[in-house]
Amino acid sequence: MPDRTSGMGIRRYGFHGLSHQYSARRAAELLGSDSLRLIVCHLGNGASLCAIRNGKSVDTTMGFTPLEGLMMGTRSGSIDPAILIYLMRHRGLTADRLDRILNSESGLLGVSGISGDMRDILKSEEPRAKLAFDIYAHRLCREIGAMAGVLGGVDAMVFTGGVGENCAPLRDIVEKRFSFLNSKILVIHAEEEWEMVRECFLLLA
Repeated sequence: MPDRTSGMGIRRYGFHGLSHQYSARRAAELLGSDSLRLIVCHLGNGASLCAIRNGKSVDTTMGFTPLEGLMMGTRSGSIDPAILIYLMRHRGLTADRLDRILNSESGLLGVSGISGDMRDILKSEEPRAKLAFDIYAHRLCREIGAMAGVLGGVDAMVFTGGVGENCAPLRDIVEKRFSFLNSKILVIHAEEEWEMVRECFLLLA
């Protein structure tokens, strides 16, 4: 018989759902079609991608927690799980300490040693700040490539969130890296509060 406890209540949740939903709906309005393959890039202090086909999410970079996936402001994003085992066995780090490191002391802040805010990273001339930006851009492009593979092509890439909307150098890198896809680039202001109100209205109606 199958082990009914093997899942331990763990499932892939994904996060930023309201932002991705609003962005996908708004992109459909702007492009005049509901039949679209979209990659929505919600990039802020927290960051995630969502692959959307015909208005439905088919993949996301975040999983059981918001820690998975992209490099973020202070979160590491995905790393080799064996690193955590190594740090516990050989460096004596506790679970609580690892939690603080991965969620609050990593990402742009951890690599740059300056800040988790992309605006500070772009203004700095420190080599570690440039390295942090380069890693962030590399990880973003790698995950976008994976999402493009899941969708089998991309009609448009949507940038939203504080970094997505305001960091033109990052968008330029993505646009150049994926010029072969011939996809449209959209910048859509995040409206999670509006989407929440809309969902409540539809529920009550």
